[in-house]
Amino acid sequence: METYHDNWNACLLFRNKQLTKQLKEYQNASVLAECSSSLLVSLGQLLRLHQNPSYGIIREETEWTNLFTVIDMFYGGCLSEQLSSYGLSMQELKVCYLIRARLGNKAIAVLFNITPCSVLKAKQRIKGKLTLSAADCLDKYIQIG
Repeated sequence: METYHDNWNACLLFRNKQLTKQLKEYQNASVLAECSSSLLVSLGQLLRLHQNPSYGIIREETEWTNLFTVIDMFYGGCLSEQLSSYGLSMQELKVCYLIRARLGNKAIAVLFNITPCSVLKAKQRIKGKLTLSAADCLDKYIQIG
C-alpha cells in the first residue's frame, strides 16, 4: 500500500513540475507575442482549465474561437483545418481542442457539466468519424496532429 502512495505522489510531483514549466512558457510567450487582450483572456482561461477546471469558464462562441487560436499557437498547427474534412460538429471540435490542450476526461466533463462517461462516448463518436481503429488512441492522434 505504501508503494502505491509513493508512486502516486511521484506522479503528481512530476505532473506539477510539467505544468509549472508550461505556465512559465505561456507567461513568457504572452509577453513576447504582444497578444490582443482577447487572446490574453483566452490564455488565462486555458491556464484555469489546467489548474482548476470549472463549468462556465468559457461562455461564448467568440471565447471558444479565441481559445482555439491560443491552443493552435501553443500546441502547433491549426487543428480545425486538419479536421475540417471529417464533418465534426462544433461540440466535437471543442472536445478535440481540449484534447490537444492535454486536458483529461474529468476536466473536459467539468467544463461541459457532463459526466466523464459522456466524454468517453463523445470521444468514441469522434474516433469513428476520424476512421481510427479500435487500437488507435484518439488523444495521441489529436495531440500529435
